[in-house]
Amino acid sequence: MLRATVPILFLLMLAACEREPDFDERYDAANEKIRSMASEIDAQISATPAPDVEEGVAREETD
Repeated sequence: MLRATVPILFLLMLAACEREPDFDERYDAANEKIRSMASEIDAQISATPAPDVEEGVAREETD
């Protein structure tokens, strides 16, 4: 019984040890996330009309 337990425990310990991402992998993931968010923000901004501005003061719309 003990002979079967030791290899099983070893395999469980080995499976629990996962390699942490290094700096470059974390940097690339963060860079991709930031670029994706920036693209979404740019798309939202380009979809909205520009405000009607006169001498730095926005005019109110009148009906």
